[in-house]
Amino acid sequence: MSRWLQHVSRSLCTGLLMAGMGTGSALASTGDSAEVVAETPGFTDLVDQNADIERLYDGGIWSEGPLALPDGSVIWSDIKNNRVMIWREGEEVREWLRPAQFHNGHTLDHEGRILAASHGKRAVERQNEDGRWEVLVDLDGEQKLNSPNDLVVDARGRIWFTDPTFGIDQPEEGYGGTPMTGGEYVYRFDPKSSELTRLSTPEVKTPNGLAFAPGETTLYIADSEQGHDREDDSLNHHIVAYDVSDDGTLSNERVFAEISPGVPDGLKVDEQGNVWTSSDSGLQVFNPEGKRLGRVDLPERTANLAFAEHDGQHYLFVTATTSLYRIPIKVGEAQTPRK
Repeated sequence: MSRWLQHVSRSLCTGLLMAGMGTGSALASTGDSAEVVAETPGFTDLVDQNADIERLYDGGIWSEGPLALPDGSVIWSDIKNNRVMIWREGEEVREWLRPAQFHNGHTLDHEGRILAASHGKRAVERQNEDGRWEVLVDLDGEQKLNSPNDLVVDARGRIWFTDPTFGIDQPEEGYGGTPMTGGEYVYRFDPKSSELTRLSTPEVKTPNGLAFAPGETTLYIADSEQGHDREDDSLNHHIVAYDVSDDGTLSNERVFAEISPGVPDGLKVDEQGNVWTSSDSGLQVFNPEGKRLGRVDLPERTANLAFAEHDGQHYLFVTATTSLYRIPIKVGEAQTPRK
């Protein structure tokens, strides 16, 4: 069982939640627990069995899209409150952006600018140096995108993103609307040429999180089809892998891993090629061959995760329902030299 840091008093927690704020210390409710579960001997080479799992904030409704920034702070989406929050060590958690156009996933481009998958704008947008947000892409041909969900930037600066319908199917996660593209797809967008490519991923019905293996030779895509009807076990709840050619073409489609309980949502790949994915019970970690190495169980349904490093220590920041968690780990994120 993981060791939880002492939580602040219940009266203070209540006041902070009512104000929509939090502190930089751990907030662990009585009876909550988290646990590192090593299912193979090598899992403890990635994360200690007794890792200190901290709850840094618990005042959200549906927490998503964490991103570690170069200055050591972390932003993440509180989608249903239509805001983005920011955490810094030793400071109170505060709102960073509101209204946030129902941002979901975030990442950085090669110039260090923040990119966001916006449910509200049904677009991928970028925060420029003057602080203003610019829509980069919101149309597939003449049709409006659904609700871009997650995104990643490759070595050439191209933006790969997923476009399920969650943000228009669920009005509390966007402004509502009507699907126009005829499906839920994965796209690649080149900001230099403004070229948008719809990728062929027939095994993926509802694309969600996505991440590259080291060297960008493999792309992993979370298929969260069961998220449309969580009672229907026949719907997809797996991760699909593709080989990636130099020109970005995908091939050799295969199911990499089935995820249970729940569905895979956000995912990341570490420098050893292991795939870290969210699930209803917390994080699950698979080696490059698709064998599950272990889990980090959390007391809330888990949505997404982000790698970070500070003073030589690797961390995962994890968004789960109301909360932001920090977990010390022993491995960094997969990196690919820019082209």
